[in-house]
Amino acid sequence: MKVFLDVGAHEGETLNAVRDPKYGFDRIYCFEPAPGCWAALERVRDSRVRVCRYGLWKETTTHALYDVGSIGASMFADKFGDERRQQAAAFVRATDWVREHLGSVDDVYLKLNCEGAECDIVEDLLDSGEFTRIRSAMIDPDVRKIPSLAHRERELRDRLAQAGLTNYVMEEEAMVGPTHRARIQNWLRLAGAERTTLPARLRQLLYLLSEAAQGRRSPLRDALSRRAGAAGKPPARAQP
Repeated sequence: MKVFLDVGAHEGETLNAVRDPKYGFDRIYCFEPAPGCWAALERVRDSRVRVCRYGLWKETTTHALYDVGSIGASMFADKFGDERRQQAAAFVRATDWVREHLGSVDDVYLKLNCEGAECDIVEDLLDSGEFTRIRSAMIDPDVRKIPSLAHRERELRDRLAQAGLTNYVMEEEAMVGPTHRARIQNWLRLAGAERTTLPARLRQLLYLLSEAAQGRRSPLRDALSRRAGAAGKPPARAQP
């Protein structure tokens, strides 16, 4: 199977980018420990989507989640300069989840945008040897926002470089574009995830028109903007 792991799914910003048929994902797992975000994810009518009401981490446990429900919610209190609302949330060890749910021949794409937990997740997968099962991982090193842990960004970058792995990119290398959707899709394009056959293109066109008919016009707008840019024309101005 071709699988997408959305770690730090929030309310579906990435989910709505990767549902595009041009990628042909057979299964999309959305990991989100904040209860306030689950309803938005579960409203998505797509049989491929599995909403996991927990986050991934280095161990299976219950842990405080701070600034619950915001796009910047974190396990680490010192990310915030003042006191934030906290709530107990569930987390599952990344290695255990991968071994239980992924097959040896699955084609796996991993997005890590989890406000500081990404270092623990990657290191857990490296220690267990499971990181090599990932086709492409996009790592957003939000740990830099946490004063007590900011040093771990450099440590993680150094470890990945020393390991000689090529199945990952850091956020600044691939997340390029005027909208979150465009940035996610730029990474997937660079990772070779797009299917360019005629049937895949026709399915994508039908998908874009269907989304626009339901009031979700950003997919069509981003596709037109990219096409205009590829033709050497000024891209369409991004709308919020």
